[in-house]
This record gives sequence, structure tokens and C-alpha cells, in this order.
Amino acid sequence: MSSVAPPIAIRQEGEKHVTSRKMTAGLGGGVALEWYDWNVYGIMAAFLSPHFFPSTDPTTSLLAALAVFGAGFVARPVGAAILGPIADRISHKTVMMISVTVMALSSLLISVLPGYKDWGVAAAVVLLVIRLLQGLATGAEAGVANAIAIELAPPGKEGRYLGLIGGTFIQLGTFCASMVAFLVSASMGADAMREWAWRLPFAVGGALGLLVIYLRSTLPETLIERAVHRQDDLSRIQETTGDVWRKLWSVRLSLLAVILVIGSVQIANYAWNGGLPNMANGVFKENSTWVYGITSLMIVIWIIASPFIGAFADKVRPSRAFTLLRLLLIPCFFLTLLYSEKSISTFFFVMVFGGAIVGFNMALYNFIATTLMPRAVRTTGVAIGYALGVTIFGGTSPYLLIWLQHANLPWLFPVYGSFVALLSVVVYHIAKKRGHVYVGN
Repeated sequence: MSSVAPPIAIRQEGEKHVTSRKMTAGLGGGVALEWYDWNVYGIMAAFLSPHFFPSTDPTTSLLAALAVFGAGFVARPVGAAILGPIADRISHKTVMMISVTVMALSSLLISVLPGYKDWGVAAAVVLLVIRLLQGLATGAEAGVANAIAIELAPPGKEGRYLGLIGGTFIQLGTFCASMVAFLVSASMGADAMREWAWRLPFAVGGALGLLVIYLRSTLPETLIERAVHRQDDLSRIQETTGDVWRKLWSVRLSLLAVILVIGSVQIANYAWNGGLPNMANGVFKENSTWVYGITSLMIVIWIIASPFIGAFADKVRPSRAFTLLRLLLIPCFFLTLLYSEKSISTFFFVMVFGGAIVGFNMALYNFIATTLMPRAVRTTGVAIGYALGVTIFGGTSPYLLIWLQHANLPWLFPVYGSFVALLSVVVYHIAKKRGHVYVGN
């Protein structure tokens, strides 16, 4: 890991710790909000779908809502391509502020957006536009947050710190989305959830966004030109956007590895966080309160496990921890075959026991992806890789899971997920062998 000057010149050790905690809160809070706002749509898809995509077949309506969920991911690579070079060359803080502001405003808009009954097809179009804007704005969020986090991490404890920022805070956002859905469902009841109460979690996301906007507005700018111009060509700030893209092309094997490392775990993440809960609510008509409660329990396990998984990676070496956990994901995918009919006990088993393996992988993937990129293009490379991985693999995961179940081909989903997981391990080790792991090797 290249040395870097502290983000702001502070002489007294006590003040430095205060600033670090403040930065962690602003940095992690934005990551949590992004995942809250992004996942709350997936969690609420079964309830909002009849309001924007009415159909006599509830599965058809749900698939339409999930298609919009997936479309939001399409915009993420575009946002990463635009905002990533800005973060690498000009300002980390500006990109972070854009991201959190747009996410908060988008959630507020969805919470009051009229449905098909009032606006007709226009309601669905506006919903799609909002999701595309969210995708554009968050395109570079993962890249810039992880780039800052890995430079702030104490030497030798990068995995633990990235486990906090890229694991615990991510799962905290996901947990809050699931828990808010659980509380709203439990307090309002099924009828209210179907009619209007599904809007409340979106309103909560907008309100939380105001707090995170404040926290991020107080952060210092972390991209200090004098701190990185002295470094080698893979560390220093690039003079033009074209230089950023040329440098990224020179480490294209790393980029491919980032896409697969992120994409393979996102297949599982969105299957367990979006696909299975929506299948339970929309297809099998399980009790939604139980569904959200079980999903929340799964995410609690993820939150608790994240720092320990990061520390485990620091101890045994990141490459070994990644390989072990990613290979464990392969049998985990096949647990989805157990949930083929209405059964809340089967849903519990698949979500909690299979979900634990998914959570262990979620705790590590941001760290592994970030180690694959040199500092000169770290934000852009991780952002592009993240956006492509999530768009190609994660955004389509809930749709594929439910569609294959509907088409009586459920076995294809675990085969697909297992293949991509295995491929991610192979490409990662090829990149590592060729010297494309830049931190914690």
C-alpha cells in the first residue's frame, strides 16, 4: 500500500482520532444510505408493483417492477464513467455529495409519486426515470468510498476497516431497509401495506438522507495533490480524463477481476435480499411481517460477521480468505432449490443458514475489489467494475430467480450463480499471479 498524507493536517493525536471517527461516520453513513435506498425498492417491489404495473397476474406485475429495479443498474456504469475520473482527478467530496443528495431526493419523490390510477403509463415512466437518476448518481459511490477507506485503514488492518465501511455499513443500510419494512408491515397490517403504507420506507430514506448530507458536508477533501504527485505512475494523480482511461486500460485484467469478484457475490446478495423475499411475498403469499423479520435477522448476522471476516482476511491473507469463502458460495446457491412452495420454515432455513454464507462473502468483496486497483485509477476502476458487476449480475438476479421458478427451470439459477463464482476465483488468481494485487498481497 502506497503511503499517503493524512486527509487533513492535524498535529494532536486526540484530535486526529476524533476526525477519523467523524470521517468514518460520514463515509459509512453515505454507504449505508445508498444501500438502504437501493434495497428498499427491491423489498417493496411486491407492494408497489400493482400501483405502477397493474396486471391480472401478480407475477407479471412483480416482474415488471423488478425490471425497473434492474434498469436502475444500467445507469450505474454511465455514472461511474462520468463521476469516477472526477473523483480520481479533482474531488472525492464532490462526488460523495452528489451521490447522497440524489439518493435522498429520489426516495422522497417515490414516496409521493402518483400511481397508474392517477397518471396512467406516465407514472411507470417517471418511476423508471427516478431509478435511472439514482443509478447515475451512485455510479461512483462504491469506488470513492472504498478508495478513501483503504487509504485511511491502519497498515495490516485494511481488511478489518474495509469490513467496517464496505461490510458493516452496507449491511446496516440493508438491515434498516428490511427492519423499516418489517415495522411498517407489523404496525400497519397487510391491507395498508398493499394500499399505501409501502410508501413509508421511502420517506424514511429521504429523511435519513438529510442527516447523511450534513455529515458528508463536514468532511475535508481527501484528494491532496501534493501527497500523490511524488508517487510512481500508478499512484499519482493523472492530468487528464484521457490519462485515467489509458491507465485503466493498462490494468484491464484487474478490471475484469473486479467485475467478477463483485458480480458473483451480487448474484447471491440480490437473490437473498430481493428475489427470495419477493418470491415469498408476491408468489407464495407468505405473511409479509414474518418475511421481513426473517430477512432482518439474516442481515443482523451479516452486520455482526463483517468486521470478524475482515480481521480473518488480515490474518490468513486476503487471497486465501476470498478463495475459501467464494468457493463456499457454490453449494449455497443450490439451497434456493429448497424453497419451491409456500413454507415459512423453509424460507427461514434458506435465508438464515444460506444467507450466512452470502454475508461472509459480502463482508470481503469490497476489500478484495479495492486491492485489485492501483491508486491512480482506484476510484474509477472500482466504480466501473462495481457498476458493471452489479448491473450485469446483481440487478438481474431477482428477476432471473423468480422468472426461472415461474418457468419451472429453478435449477438453472444455482448453476449460473456457481459458474460465475468459480470464474471469479480463477480470474482473481490469474490477476494476482501477474502482479495486479496492490494492497495486502
